[in-house]
Amino acid sequence: MCTDFLITGDTTRVASGPIAVNGRSMEFGLDLNSQLMVHASGESFQSMAPSGKPGLKWTSTYGFVGITALTDKVIVDGLNTQGLSVGALWLPGSNYPKVSQPSQALALVDFVSWALGTCGSVADVRAALTSGTVQVWEGDLLAKLLPLHFPIHDAKGNSIVVEFTHGQLNVYENPVGVCTNDPPFPQQLQNLGGYANLTPWDAKPTELGSGSFAPAGHGSGMRGLPGDSTPPARFVRAAYLKQYSQPLITAADATTLAFHLLNTVDIPAGTSRSVSKLGKDELDYTQWAVVKDLVALTLSVRFYANPLVYSVNLKTLDFSGAAGKPFPVPASPTSIDLTSKLAS
Repeated sequence: MCTDFLITGDTTRVASGPIAVNGRSMEFGLDLNSQLMVHASGESFQSMAPSGKPGLKWTSTYGFVGITALTDKVIVDGLNTQGLSVGALWLPGSNYPKVSQPSQALALVDFVSWALGTCGSVADVRAALTSGTVQVWEGDLLAKLLPLHFPIHDAKGNSIVVEFTHGQLNVYENPVGVCTNDPPFPQQLQNLGGYANLTPWDAKPTELGSGSFAPAGHGSGMRGLPGDSTPPARFVRAAYLKQYSQPLITAADATTLAFHLLNTVDIPAGTSRSVSKLGKDELDYTQWAVVKDLVALTLSVRFYANPLVYSVNLKTLDFSGAAGKPFPVPASPTSIDLTSKLAS
C-alpha cells in the first residue's frame, strides 16, 4: 500500500515562482532494504524480454536519483535532472500486454529507471509508451510479487497515471494529482464524489426544538473523512486535505505541506496485518516517505525508524562520482540535542 500526490502552486500568486512538489509513502509487509541509488546520464541499460531473451536497450539522457527495493537494481521511486518524478505503486489485478517484439520489451522492474533516464516530461513518457516502441511486460522477478501502476509528474505540474489492465496500456490524466492502490484509477476518481459534502469550514449550530446545538470543537466540516488505511480511504483523505490546505506562498511551504499530508496516511507497524500464503503474519507499514521538489530538484526522504529528513540536491550532486553506488540513508541521529544551546 502506498500513497502518492502532487502539490502545485498558481504561478500568478506564488511569490517564489512555479511550485511542483511530489509526496509519496512506501508501505510494504516485507523489509525492502531500501537505499538511495544514483545513475548518471550516458549510462547504458538493457531490460529482459520473455523467455530470457534480451529486451529493450537504452542509454540514459538524464541523470537521476532513485530509491531501491529488494535489490540495488530495482528502483521504485525517483527524480531526474529535468524534474520528472516517477513512482511504482501496488495495483492488484494488473495485467500486461503480450510482447510482440523482444527488442522492445521493458520488464516492469525496469520501468522507473527507463522513464527517469530517457524522459524529461510527462509528455515524453506518454509519447514513448503510446508509440509502440516500448512494450511493458511483467518480467520474471515481479510477475507475481508486485503488480504495479505508475504515478508520473513533471516540473510544469503535469500528472498522469500509467496502468495495465485487461492486457492493455492505459495512460490517464490525473486531475487531482493523487494516486494510491486498488481499485484502478478511474474508480478512485469516481469515489471522490461520495465525499462532496466535506468542507474546511465548521458546521453552523442547528436548532432542535427550543435548543441550539453546536459541534464540539473545530473540524466538523470534515466529519466523515475516512481515516482507515485502505487505498480508497487514503485517496480521499489525500485529495481533500490537499485541496483544502492553506494557499501556498513558497516551495518550502509545499514541502512542509507534503510531509504533513504524508503524516495523515502513515501506517504504524502492526496496525495493518494480513496472513501470507505461507501462513506467516505480514505487517504492512510505512517504511519510508519521500518528498521531491520538481523545480528545485531536491529529493528528501525519511525512514520509519528515523524521523529526521535527509535530502539530495540534484543540481549540485556529482553524478559521475556517485553513479552506480547504493547509499544507505543514515539510521542516526534520530533527533538533534539542543541541551548545550539552552545553557549558552
